[in-house]
Amino acid sequence: MKPWIIRSSSFVLSASLLLPVAQAHAQSPYVSTNKMATTVALADSVALAKAKLSKEAALALATKIVPTAGMTVQNVSFRSADSWRPFPEWSFSWVKKDPENGKVLLSYSVSIHANTGELTSYSRQEQETSSLPYAKRISYTEAQEQAKRFFEKNNAGKAAETRLYTRDMPEPKTPLNSEVYYNFRFVRDVDGILFPDNGADITVDATGKVTNYSLSWNDVTFEDTDMKISEEEAEQLFKEQANPKPVYLLPWDRVETQTTKPSLGYMNPFTFYIDAETGKPLTQSLTPYQPTKDPEPVSSKVLPAHRSGQPLSQEEAVQWASKALNLSNYELRSANYNERDYRGNRPVWDLEFGEKDNSEDGFAYVSVDAVTGDIYRLNKDFRNHIEKTTASKKPDMEKFKAKAMQTIRDLVPTMAHQLYWTERFEEEIQPFVDSERTQIRFERFINGIAAASGSASFTFDTETGDLLSYSADLGSETYPTQAPKHLPAAEASEKWWTETKAEEVYALVPLTPEDAKRAKEQPSYTPKRTAKIVYRATMTPFEQPYYLDAITGEWSSTSTGKTLALHRPAPADLKGHPAEKELLLMYEYDALTLENGNIMPQKPITRGEMIEMLMISLNQGRHYPQYSLERKATYSDVANGSRFFSAVEGAVDRGLLDKNASKLNPNETITREELADMIVRALGYKKLTDFPGMFQSQLSDIANSKYRGSIVIATTLGIVPTDKQKFQPQSIVPRADAAITFTRFLEKRDTPDGSVTLLRK
Repeated sequence: MKPWIIRSSSFVLSASLLLPVAQAHAQSPYVSTNKMATTVALADSVALAKAKLSKEAALALATKIVPTAGMTVQNVSFRSADSWRPFPEWSFSWVKKDPENGKVLLSYSVSIHANTGELTSYSRQEQETSSLPYAKRISYTEAQEQAKRFFEKNNAGKAAETRLYTRDMPEPKTPLNSEVYYNFRFVRDVDGILFPDNGADITVDATGKVTNYSLSWNDVTFEDTDMKISEEEAEQLFKEQANPKPVYLLPWDRVETQTTKPSLGYMNPFTFYIDAETGKPLTQSLTPYQPTKDPEPVSSKVLPAHRSGQPLSQEEAVQWASKALNLSNYELRSANYNERDYRGNRPVWDLEFGEKDNSEDGFAYVSVDAVTGDIYRLNKDFRNHIEKTTASKKPDMEKFKAKAMQTIRDLVPTMAHQLYWTERFEEEIQPFVDSERTQIRFERFINGIAAASGSASFTFDTETGDLLSYSADLGSETYPTQAPKHLPAAEASEKWWTETKAEEVYALVPLTPEDAKRAKEQPSYTPKRTAKIVYRATMTPFEQPYYLDAITGEWSSTSTGKTLALHRPAPADLKGHPAEKELLLMYEYDALTLENGNIMPQKPITRGEMIEMLMISLNQGRHYPQYSLERKATYSDVANGSRFFSAVEGAVDRGLLDKNASKLNPNETITREELADMIVRALGYKKLTDFPGMFQSQLSDIANSKYRGSIVIATTLGIVPTDKQKFQPQSIVPRADAAITFTRFLEKRDTPDGSVTLLRK
C-alpha cells in the first residue's frame, strides 16, 4: 500500500512534449510490406541523404526492441528535424492480424534517431481487452521499476542524463479494475539542475508492459552563471512578488443540485519565475513580470436599461436590432424566442438576418433581451473577408478599446458597470495583434472582485474598424451585495506557500522574432536554443486542481467545490490488522472516514457507505454521475442534497437497490444478507435469484431469508465471508468485513470463472 502523504504541482509541462508520435505514424500512407517502400516527403529528401543511419541500419535497431515474430511491417517513413522534434527519425510500424478475418490483434510503432540510433518513440497497442485478473495487476511502484528498466535497456545514454520526476503529479490511487495505466516522466538533468522541457514520457499497463515511450530532446546551450541567488532568497522573492487577489469561483463540474452562489477563493499566486542570476521576477515566457494594472470599468455608474415593461414582440425586436446595429441592408430569415435563456434566465429573441439580394453569403445573427433591449450578440458573415498577403499595421489598441467600451454602453448598458478591461487579456493576445482582425475582451467584476463568469468580447476589422462580432454574457449565478469577510492577501499567500517549494530549473529562452518567423516559413529549420536558470514554485500535487477558500481558509476542489485534505493521515489503529489493506482501500476512496484518527475496523458499516463505495467502483474509480434538482428522490430519507443522494440514485438506476421501498435508512447499519444481495446485484446476477430453489447450500440458517439466492451466490463465489455452516443473515457488518467483501468483489467481477463456478454447483 502506498504512503498517504500526497503531493502535487500547478506547474504544467509544455504540451508539445506530450504529443504522441504515434499520431504521425497513423497519418502516414500505407506502404507495401513486400517492397519495404519508404514514405519520404519531398522536403525531407535532402535530410535523408545526410542521415547517418540507413533505413536498413535503423530497422535492425528497431527489431531488437519489437518481437517481430508473426508480425508484418506495416509502414516505414522518414522525417527530417523540425522545430517540434529537432532530430531526424526513421519510423517503423508492425501489425499482427487474425489469419481468419484479417483483424489487427497487435501493433507496434518505433522511431529511431537517424543519426545516433537512439530510440525516440515506441508504442504498443493490443486490440483485445486484457483479461488480467484484478488481483494480478502490478502496483504503481512495480510499474515505476518497469519504466526505469525499459528506459535503461533501450536508451541507456538518455536514461543516464535524466531522473524520475514525481513532484508534478500525485501518486495515483489504488486502481479499482485491471484496466489501468501508469504514467512516468523522466526529466533531463544538467549538472544537478532539471530541464523540464526535455525528457522521456513512459506509460506502463497493469501487466507491466510498456505501452508508450516518447523522447523529447533539444540541442541546447545551457547558460551558466557565476553568481546565483540561493533557494532561501528565491523563496523570499516569491513571497514579496506574489499578489494574490480573491476571485469568485464556480465548480467545473457544477450541476443543478448545487446552488448558483459562487465561492470566494484564492488561486495559486506563484505562477511566475525568479531569475536565478538577478533575482527579478519573470513570466513563464521569460519576459519581465510586472504587476498588472487595475481593471478599468466600462462605466463608473449603473446605466439605465433602454426599455422596460412587456417583452418585445418579434416585429419590435427586429426593428430594435435593425436600428441599433444598422442592418438596413438585411432582412429577417428566422426568429426564435426563449423565455428563460441561458444568459441569466432572461427572455431573449435570437434573430437571423440575411443580406438583401445575397441569398448565399451575407448574414447576421443577433440576440436581443426582450425586456431591456440589451443586445447580447452580433455575428456577421466573414466569408467575404479577403485574407491579406501583407502584414497589417499594428492596431491602435487604445482606439479599439474605447470603441468597444462605447459599444457596450450603447448596446448592453445594464452590464456596463460590471464589465472591466483587464491588462491580462491584452497580454494573452499579443501574438495575434498584428493580424487583420483585432480582439478586445472585458471581464466581469463584482465589488472589485473577478466574477466566476461573465464577459464581453469583440472582433474588429483592423483596417476598417468595422465590428465583425460581439457577445456579452453575465451568467446566472448570484452574488452578495458586499464582499464577504475573507482572509487578507498576506495570509492567503502564506497559506499557499505551506504547499509550495522553490525549485531551480533550466527554462528555454524564447525564440527571437527572426527565428520564429523563419521556423514558421521553413518547417525543417531548427534554430539554436539556449536555456537559463530560473526558480519556479511547485505546488503539492493532488488528484484534482484546488484553490484556497477565502472564507474558511480550507483547501477546496476547483472541480467540485468540496473541501479537500491534501495530506491524508494514516489511520492510527490499522497497523497489523488482518484487513489493513482492504480497509485502506475504502479509506483511500473516502467511503470510510476517520474518527479521532482511527478507522475503527469493528464499527458497523452503514448502508450509505457501502452503496457509495460500490458506485465508485462501478464507475472505474471516478465519482458517480450527479443528478439535477429535477430528479425526484427515490427514498424519502435520502433527499437531494444528502451526501448519499447521487450514489443512491445511481445505484437505483443500475438495479442495485429496490426502488419500490419508501425508505433506505442510509445511516443505519447493513445486515449480512443485505450486503450479499447488494453484491449480487452489482455483479449482474440478480436475475438468477428469482429461482432460489436451483441453488443448494450447506448453510443451515438461510432457509427463511428472502435473500437466500443472493447469499448462496455471494458465498459460493467466496465474496462474503462465512464459516460454511452458518451465515448469520441478520448480523450487522463490521467495517473490516465490508472491506474484505468489497475487495473480493473487485477480484471476482473481472474474472470469467464466477459464472462457471455457479453453474457447477
